[in-house]
Amino acid sequence: MGLLNKAAKDWVDQICRSLEILRKERKSILVYKAESEKESYDLLRQMDEEREKTAAAFRQLHQFLEEQEKLLLARVEEVKQEIARSQDEHIARLSGELSSLNSFIQEVEEKQQQQSENELLQVNGDVTLYLCARCKRESFENPGAFPIALMWKIHDFCDINPFLEAIMKQFKDSLLSGLQIQEANVSLDPETAHPGLIVSEDHKCVTCEDEDQDLPDSPERFEWFPYVLGCEEFTAGRHFWEVAVESEDEWAVGVARKSVRRKGDYDPSPAEGMWNMGMWDDEYRVSIPPEDPSLSLSQELKKIRVTLNCAGRRVAFFDADTGTQLYVFSDASFCGEAILPFFCVSEGGHLTICP
Repeated sequence: MGLLNKAAKDWVDQICRSLEILRKERKSILVYKAESEKESYDLLRQMDEEREKTAAAFRQLHQFLEEQEKLLLARVEEVKQEIARSQDEHIARLSGELSSLNSFIQEVEEKQQQQSENELLQVNGDVTLYLCARCKRESFENPGAFPIALMWKIHDFCDINPFLEAIMKQFKDSLLSGLQIQEANVSLDPETAHPGLIVSEDHKCVTCEDEDQDLPDSPERFEWFPYVLGCEEFTAGRHFWEVAVESEDEWAVGVARKSVRRKGDYDPSPAEGMWNMGMWDDEYRVSIPPEDPSLSLSQELKKIRVTLNCAGRRVAFFDADTGTQLYVFSDASFCGEAILPFFCVSEGGHLTICP
């Protein structure tokens, strides 16, 4: 009986332990469920907010276009009225001149009919002199129906429609290309690489060595820090690329203006035309001197997605494996320049652009 009691007790203990495990698992699932519901609620609310922003942006665009259309059409009507006024004034001047000439011609013709041929020959030469003088002095010259200032207005309007057509095409192309984010086929530019960096033959991987290579010091090459730029230049649209970072000691990824300084000692900051994040001082950080704020992340980053919004002047970084947003630079000062991918890696480390 003692053995049976012990076996029963062990069996009960095992059931209790199993139940405890199941209860903990149930509790974890309930937590996951609550977290998922909250995340879903937050995401739906975010999409509602974005939908309202989109609708508001298009309302503003419609309102702006309607206002400009009304202004331009009103100016067209003003010019049409000015054309009509000028035409009326010109016709009035011509009519007055015709009336004056008709009266004078009629007067001369009547005198000619009233006098005989001998009388005409004996008429004082004053009439002939008067006629000749009047023809020379008052010969009518057409001043033109429309003032030169009005003609410039007309020519200006004729030039507006080609401008509107070109702007509309540019706007459509920019809008359609920007609405769909494009995956960029980024490659590294060896001509910009610091002498300590080795760029792979396919231009997709960069490694930092202990010693600098003997390379020509061109104006494009970075001199002080282990930086390298991408070959691609972005001026419009939205683009993204992904970089495998894994457990590198120190690294940074982001973008830079094409005119970024290649020589001298400086911080890779927005003030220098560089927007990047990475790992240094054993923390994930954003390059905004002097603090270089750190990022609180729950897990180690393996792959970074960099997104660039040229028109929106926005640079954002994401955990490519989870979709978690890491940091966003908004209202970046691109200054109308081309933007290039930017990479930095410390000694012994390497970065790889994902296919």
